[in-house]
Amino acid sequence: MKQAQQLKLSGQLPSPRGVALAILELSRRENATLIEIARVVQTDPALSGRLIKLANAATHVSRPVVSVAEAVARQGMLTVRQLALGFSLIDQYRDGACKDFDYQAYWSHSLLMALAMQALGQRVRIAAPDELFVCGLLAQVGRLALATAYPESYGAVLAAHRADPSQTLAAHERARLETDHCELGHVMLTDWGLPRVLADPLGHYEELDHPGYPQDSRSNSLFLMLRLAHGLADLSLADPGEHARRAGEWIALAAQLDLPAEAAGLFMDEVVAVWREWGKLLQIPVTKLPSFTEITPASPAAPTAPAANAPLRILVADGNAFTRRKLMAMLVEDSGHVVYPADHGDAALALAMEVLPHVILSTFQLPGLDGIELCQALRATDEGRRIHIILMDDGQSENQLTRAYEAGADGYAPLSISAQGLHTRLRAAQRLVQLQGAWEKDRAHLRQIAAELAVANRRLGNAALTDLLTGLPNRRAAMDQLQQIWSASLRSERSFAVLVLDIDHFKHINDTYGHSAGDAVLREVATVLRRAARREDSVCRIGGEEFLVICPNADREAARLIAERLRDALASRPIAIGNLVHTVTISVGVAERETDMPEPDALISTADRALYQAKAGGRNRVCSGQYVCQIASVLESTSPC
Repeated sequence: MKQAQQLKLSGQLPSPRGVALAILELSRRENATLIEIARVVQTDPALSGRLIKLANAATHVSRPVVSVAEAVARQGMLTVRQLALGFSLIDQYRDGACKDFDYQAYWSHSLLMALAMQALGQRVRIAAPDELFVCGLLAQVGRLALATAYPESYGAVLAAHRADPSQTLAAHERARLETDHCELGHVMLTDWGLPRVLADPLGHYEELDHPGYPQDSRSNSLFLMLRLAHGLADLSLADPGEHARRAGEWIALAAQLDLPAEAAGLFMDEVVAVWREWGKLLQIPVTKLPSFTEITPASPAAPTAPAANAPLRILVADGNAFTRRKLMAMLVEDSGHVVYPADHGDAALALAMEVLPHVILSTFQLPGLDGIELCQALRATDEGRRIHIILMDDGQSENQLTRAYEAGADGYAPLSISAQGLHTRLRAAQRLVQLQGAWEKDRAHLRQIAAELAVANRRLGNAALTDLLTGLPNRRAAMDQLQQIWSASLRSERSFAVLVLDIDHFKHINDTYGHSAGDAVLREVATVLRRAARREDSVCRIGGEEFLVICPNADREAARLIAERLRDALASRPIAIGNLVHTVTISVGVAERETDMPEPDALISTADRALYQAKAGGRNRVCSGQYVCQIASVLESTSPC
């Protein structure tokens, strides 16, 4: 850590420049505002486009973000600062002095890690997806830092690692440079303001040993996400011959984050597709990774549990060659069991972990690990807990039996056991294996059900927020969006407005032509409004013939112009009702968020009162309202309101 701190103070490490540096310095001021940050971001068109793209990738509720101010408001000051820093490093360090360091491959790997972290963040809600994008993008920044600070020495480190890959890259780095990229990256990210809860797992996720985070903790989830994202990035840059093996390992790791195997392939393909898009945007080369189904061969059928009297995999651990051969002969005679011999405890433990036998027959007295120690070692592993273990000895003292069962043995047998007695004891093992197989099948079935439920819940969630007739967001979705825009407007001090629209004489249409004709009119009106609105506006149906349009970054005057455009678009487009063509008009109430409005309901109420004024003034017109605290409101309207 001392060497890492000295490097930080030396000024040799990668650091942001230009706009990113200005954002970094500005965000450190206590009185800095999001408006000031947005103004600085707007001076860099490339950064502006990247932030807007990222904001749109992370949103699922409102219409696409098209302004820098909206993107900054959505992402927050801290995240914008970190994103600006990451994008700045990409632009500055596309190449460098370290000849053995592949800068392009480094950024390709880091970009895929960033996008994988962002996608995982949308499944595992432990942090904002944009924050996790930063974590993935800068997870390996320590490697870039070492290549920048020690170009010659780090080239030698990389060469040594290629010559001896049995040691980790971090071990080679520590041997030559007295620090490693994990330690240095942690120091840099902490100095750049990444929250400790995110920075700490970044410093440990490459370690072979688990750092010991609690199973259900946020840090443990982030640790697993980082490993999963890193594994996907490694797979993308690996030789094609390695793809199938790495994909299998990746699927196994994904299961720890409750990403089922049937969903893992789709997840991988989606992230890789987005990676290609971002590669073009950032001018980073990406590899042509095949689809998941092309990478992974057809999975072999899962081994089924043995039926009664079916052959078992049995490991016989006995230091006495004579009794070991005798026992093996009894097992294979007329049974078809597959038997593995071991002449001492250490070999038995290694062989058990390799072949995962159904049953282990072990004597108490074994060279190396004895029978009790072998049993205890196996029970300490997940795989060993599933093995049926029978300990064997010439004696049958009560003390010996107690020791056997306390160590976790499932049964006891004398060494002088007959073939019939041995096969009788194996029936219990066969029943256990059957139960385990049935449990695995049930577990896989439950996982499939859980995945299907997750998909169904997402569909139900979307349906709950969508008006089925028009396809527009419904009232619930409109209120959610309004609350989000309200909060963003308070943070950024940007104006926004709402329009409340009502179809004129809609009851007459229903009464004269029937409700099916009324439904057709509602669908047509929804289509016209959606096409005529600005891209950033959100058009919602909030009930009956009433619509709500949320207009970010619009004051009262701008909103009134938007409303006039919507009114004119509808009035100039005749709609077929039955065999006749009619002109359908709307009345619109406009309201802008004002500083003394206590909550979004006050904004809606102000627009509602303006709508009533428009109706009272003859319909097919726009009126704007002004909020006052008294029950009566003062209305300012366009002519003739």
